Amino acid sequence: MKVNFVLLILILFPASASSQMFSVGGDTEPQRRASNNYLRVGYKPVEFSYTGNSLILQPQNQLSFTSPAFYIGLETDGLSASLSFVNGLTGAKDERYLNLSLDYINKISFVRKPAFQLGIPFGLMTNLVGVQDARQNDDFSQTVFGFGFGAFTTFSIPDKVSFSVEALPSIGFSNSRGGLFGGSNRGLSGSARLNFLNLFLGRSLSVGYDYKYSAYDLDNDAFDYDLTYHLFTIGVSL
Repeated sequence: MKVNFVLLILILFPASASSQMFSVGGDTEPQRRASNNYLRVGYKPVEFSYTGNSLILQPQNQLSFTSPAFYIGLETDGLSASLSFVNGLTGAKDERYLNLSLDYINKISFVRKPAFQLGIPFGLMTNLVGVQDARQNDDFSQTVFGFGFGAFTTFSIPDKVSFSVEALPSIGFSNSRGGLFGGSNRGLSGSARLNFLNLFLGRSLSVGYDYKYSAYDLDNDAFDYDLTYHLFTIGVSL
């Protein structure tokens, strides 16, 4: 999964960068149109909390934690890939968290005007979440495949500023590393983007906020956890 994720970024990055090239032999345009592909970095407070039976797993044996994570991601019109982690580099003492995500979102607009759009996003999502604690023998490692649809809206001043909001409930199935156990996953994600277009040298600056709730209901009740995070990002168009 990690290898496939890295390969996908290597494929997407040259494709997004090549879309910015000028034609050879002609005069350069006075102003390039900003790309919709963004490289984003951010701060991501994460809460991972046990929701199973406390008689099965005592509090001292649970993997629950609350800690800030570092985030880096590539975001295009349809695809987004990201990596976030908690470890000693982020100031964590015992907890270790890794999240690799790959999402495909297809937006269908029912209202499409130069300054306003309204529609439904349909998403296919996959992510790998791993959690460890230096004080525990067990670890949490689940890969989720899910789908969902919701609503989005976009307001814009063409070629200057755009603001978008999106909400996407989802449902899927979760599988453990090695396939020993799995179960269902319910999720809810929301995002907001404020983009300043063509701000400098044809580049755009984006300020983003994301919310994610993910509930794991697994065959092994000792691994029933809720994952919640808030994500604050800054992005630059490619």
